[in-house]
Amino acid sequence: MKTIILSVLLTLAYIISFGQAHLGLSESEIKSLHPDNVWTRNSTNKGIKYIVSDFFYGTFAYYFDSESSLSDWVIQIPFNNIKLNGQVEEYNKKYVITSDTTWTAYLDGGTRLYISLLYDEDNKNSYFSYSDTK
Repeated sequence: MKTIILSVLLTLAYIISFGQAHLGLSESEIKSLHPDNVWTRNSTNKGIKYIVSDFFYGTFAYYFDSESSLSDWVIQIPFNNIKLNGQVEEYNKKYVITSDTTWTAYLDGGTRLYISLLYDEDNKNSYFSYSDTK
């Protein structure tokens, strides 16, 4: 029983601490971390596979490398400005602020997560980009 409780707490802490930017995971691994979510699978015009689901702060899209089939880029579109501002506040508390719109998260195992808040002029909305490379 202690093992189950510890596993649940560690998983919850991971999700809260690092958001939903599950880089380096397969589609099935990401879905298994969020079994209650509704998922949509699609691909870009260039054939890049991705999956999409809604979370607390907004809609997340996980893009997969064609060779490894592992997630290598994630974007998140906040539901509204209140959610966007709340997420920025959380990132300012938890991660290293590298500019007004970028953060670096230092993760276990020595990996880094680079987070950028970007604005799409065509669609007139802000979104977060998550990557393990700058």
